[in-house]
Amino acid sequence: SDVCSSDLDRARGWLKPVIEILAGVPTVVYGYFALTFITPLLMKILPQTQIFNAASAAIVVGVMILPMITSLCDDALRAVPQSLRNAGYALGATDFEVSTQVVLPGALSGVLASFVLALSRAIGETMIVVMAAGLAANLTANPFEAVTTVTVQIVTLLVGDQEFDSPKTLAAFALGLVLFLVTLVLNVIALYVVRKYREQYE
Repeated sequence: SDVCSSDLDRARGWLKPVIEILAGVPTVVYGYFALTFITPLLMKILPQTQIFNAASAAIVVGVMILPMITSLCDDALRAVPQSLRNAGYALGATDFEVSTQVVLPGALSGVLASFVLALSRAIGETMIVVMAAGLAANLTANPFEAVTTVTVQIVTLLVGDQEFDSPKTLAAFALGLVLFLVTLVLNVIALYVVRKYREQYE
């Protein structure tokens, strides 16, 4: 287990900085990457894919939030006391059993909270969706067609000089309220999950 732990520490030593660098990349760079690399790749694999499509945006948004999930999960897993791991090894458990039956349950609240917080971050993303998915307000279940999101529509409606009581401004405020409520619900869920599965260690 000591050899495995040292290997993991070495891997973490160079993986963690790379992941943190990805977390600092501007979203416009991710959008350009989606438009110039992911979309042409999808069009080669699936010819029916449109230039602007939801799949490309979804893939790149997933890549964008991956550093957040990874960093938070790493912190949660490392917060589990070493004494619990040692107790598992003392009972004859393998590395896999200790990881899945001791460490993961102990860090479950932090892991679940990281996913919910990353989802909230993804919902509010604008630039990647504009560049990769387009501006088409298209209600479809086909991920290879152009779509838009609530945040993009808010930006579109508020472009230019608008009166406060104009229909576009009121529609943008309504969309903002919907987005606020969705993110509020997600954060309440995250708080509930953290409190329910939190482990108290001395």
